[in-house]
Amino acid sequence: MTAPAVHPFLMSVLREADRDHLLRLAPEDGEWEEVTRDAATHGVLPLVYRALQRSDLVPALPPWVVDRLRGGAVVVAARNLMLFSELRVILRAFEDRQVSCAPLRGLALAEQLYGDITARPMGDLDLLVQKEDLAHVATILRERGFRAMDRRPGFAEAFSYTLEFLKEPGGSVIVEPHWTITYPPFVDTIDMRAIWRRCTRGRVVGVDTWVLRTEELVLHLCLHVAHRNGAAPLLWLYELDRLLRREAEAFDWQQFVSFARQAKLEPLILRVLRQVQALFVTPVPADVLERSALAPPSSSEGRWVRLLGQQSRVDGKESFLVFFALKGLRAKLRYAFALLFPSPAFMLTHYGLTRRRQLGPAYVRRVCRLSWESLKGVVALLS
Repeated sequence: MTAPAVHPFLMSVLREADRDHLLRLAPEDGEWEEVTRDAATHGVLPLVYRALQRSDLVPALPPWVVDRLRGGAVVVAARNLMLFSELRVILRAFEDRQVSCAPLRGLALAEQLYGDITARPMGDLDLLVQKEDLAHVATILRERGFRAMDRRPGFAEAFSYTLEFLKEPGGSVIVEPHWTITYPPFVDTIDMRAIWRRCTRGRVVGVDTWVLRTEELVLHLCLHVAHRNGAAPLLWLYELDRLLRREAEAFDWQQFVSFARQAKLEPLILRVLRQVQALFVTPVPADVLERSALAPPSSSEGRWVRLLGQQSRVDGKESFLVFFALKGLRAKLRYAFALLFPSPAFMLTHYGLTRRRQLGPAYVRRVCRLSWESLKGVVALLS
């Protein structure tokens, strides 16, 4: 995993450098385009705008830069307020039905770290639920006007880690109910009953609900970074630093490492922490970082961890690894068919198709791409 390449001025803003230092690093006129683009790409534009306001640097910026930063922050705020309203209703519905739910990342993290739901962009609403409650979860979301999206009926519940629901009227909102804090092919390697026993009650968007303990949240955020395989935005790494600094005194590193080992992803998780520490000098104990040299429990899992940890060009590594992790020919064939040939409704939604006659060429492109990426995955595993 390599550090995101961004302009030094942007990194200095996030590292909370003083005003004089920022003035010395202030970009030339021709570099501001790169700075604003990086800020938007890496999800930190609202945070950068707020930091520049606090440092009283806004008057020193070119007017068009201020307009771009302010405009980007306003767009994020508008969408987050819409998501805020939707999440409040969903969480109240879960509470009324006594369905356990803990919001993941998104608005919950924005409130926890910044006390402001408009401080970070977000694409959807992620919720942690219990797998045995999925039928109740689906009913509640359908009553709210959401429709399920899946490659084939039952595919997500059998092979994935989350369901997906979409509501389009009044703005596109996606809700993803997760039943694990890990990702494929390791969704069953951690005891989620133990995670739920450690959850506490708290308030998110003004609603009483369940919240993860900090150790499990950091574990999940590390895996979320690894899930993107080197393409994670800088925001995710920055927030890991903020969270660990905020909870430094109370954070139980022994418990964290125990969960990481149980998930069989200790080297991958600690590799993410080393990246965060290198970027932001995050207070992670040296003895914890040194554990990244430990080997995974088995040779097969070791190969999977190495592939997931590489910044290679194998798209959809998790889908590729799930296929090899599945036991039984029938399960493998069912999985491969649904992956290569999702339902027409799924294709129309995810590929932005407007006519059914576009499905044929889209299926051909999908099969060719996934076949090529699978070939690269086999080579990566063997090497």
